[in-house]
Amino acid sequence: MHRNGETMTTTATDSVLLSWVDLRTDPYARGRDGEREVGPTLTLLFDPESPYRGRISNVVLFYRKPTHDPKRHEDFAAADATRKEIERLGAKRRIRVELVPWHGEDPTDHRNIFDFLSPRVAELGERFAGQPLVVHISPGTPAMQTVWVLMAEMGLIRPPFTAVKSLRRAHRAGRPAVVPVSLDIPTFYKAFHKARPRHVASAEDVVLFDPRRFVSEKLKRLYADARRFAQLNVPILILGERGTGKTTLASWIRSNSPFREPKKDASWPSVPCSQYSPETMRAELFGYVKGAFTDAKQDTEGLLHAAHGDTLFLDEIGDISRDLQRMLIRALEEKRFSRVGATTPETSAFRLLTATNMPWDDLRERLDADFLDRISVLRLEMPPLREMREDLPWLWRHIFQEALKRAGMPPARVRLTPADHERVVRRLREHPLPGNLRDLFRTAYHLLAACLDEPDPHTGDDRVGYALEQALSAPAAATNRLAEAVAGAFAHAEPLDHLIPDGAPVSTRDVERAFRRYLAEEFRRIARLRGVKPQDLCDVTDRTLQKWVKGES
Repeated sequence: MHRNGETMTTTATDSVLLSWVDLRTDPYARGRDGEREVGPTLTLLFDPESPYRGRISNVVLFYRKPTHDPKRHEDFAAADATRKEIERLGAKRRIRVELVPWHGEDPTDHRNIFDFLSPRVAELGERFAGQPLVVHISPGTPAMQTVWVLMAEMGLIRPPFTAVKSLRRAHRAGRPAVVPVSLDIPTFYKAFHKARPRHVASAEDVVLFDPRRFVSEKLKRLYADARRFAQLNVPILILGERGTGKTTLASWIRSNSPFREPKKDASWPSVPCSQYSPETMRAELFGYVKGAFTDAKQDTEGLLHAAHGDTLFLDEIGDISRDLQRMLIRALEEKRFSRVGATTPETSAFRLLTATNMPWDDLRERLDADFLDRISVLRLEMPPLREMREDLPWLWRHIFQEALKRAGMPPARVRLTPADHERVVRRLREHPLPGNLRDLFRTAYHLLAACLDEPDPHTGDDRVGYALEQALSAPAAATNRLAEAVAGAFAHAEPLDHLIPDGAPVSTRDVERAFRRYLAEEFRRIARLRGVKPQDLCDVTDRTLQKWVKGES
């Protein structure tokens, strides 16, 4: 939509309108000539020039109902009249209208209005997960309008949403019927939500951890430490199991620190160390000059150069080679490095974050002691989900909404009730969740697939139960995965009930072979790295280890 240089586009389908009721102008007002004039709420919903006409399925109207004067009905009368008019005009679309009273005394009290709106908007975001919210700031007092704008700018309204104001026909002066509202304040939450590392390992690494919603003490303490550490130009090592969201924590630290260049937010310097050979990793980090190697067609800057004045994130740091460790020690201490093939050193004032899913003792074996000392001056450890089960309700709702968006599934096709989601959370709380956030995503995708399906002999009417069984049960034939799960349960002294399938006896011999194969492969790999014989690391010969790799006794 284009009017007088202003551009507004919307693809909102089945959107949800949030609005105060204007006591003076909703549903209709009297114009200067005494004629009836359409009010702001009906303008947004039904004006022929409104981009939201025919696109709103639910309307939530907030109105004031002061407790000191229970006999006062003006606000409710305006709200009820607006509701009835919306339902009449939107009968074909069957627009649903909900009235929500605010028992406030002072309509100019910003704090009281904020305290009322904040939890209710959060609940509405969860209830209408996946449906765009349209926040209408025009009706209400100046304090009500200001609180809407601040909530939108400070990241207190869950995306997707749009803040808009409507203009009644007599007040447009050539402007559109509805225009977007944004102060474009560069707030922390905006920066955090936008900032992503250049290389993202998997879906769970883009989950938005919101400290305002934390319940468990472990998560609260972790982010409190992260907030303090973020202010120092000192390396931080992030430990944690796979799928716990280490990359998200790294993004949070960068966004909450002075070591951030806003222009790099969309893709800040990072690299997953396991995906590169030592040679390509060196070129990626330090850059190279033309002719340094066969494919070096031109001078190229590396990530250390890109991280000047910003943050460098090295994920899976346990897989970095010894030579690169020594080179990085110099870069850390002197802030100097040389491109591959160059003779002149360069400088980079960068801040280093690293992460690994290796246990601390394994990392000490894998990395040079001098290098490990330098990258782990400050350490943070992401707790696994089984240690923060209190946070599962909000995490599940957030991940389900993210899965809905990623799957490209229309929200209207998701036939899940609040009771269904509560049932999922109960099941998740009982499960060890060895994959952490990945297990939540897997569960969400199974549920979405079940919602697409018509009732069949496999699912019957219990799609939720069927999806949970498929997502969280261990496959009987997946011996290696079963062995990993058994090892994880053993490490945390957990029962094996959920791992043992019904009607399919487990082959203990196969599980034992999987354990031996893993040990043999690790002993032989470590021996190669250290330049020693495998039998120097354990009490069996290399010949025996080779048999274990092949699955022989």
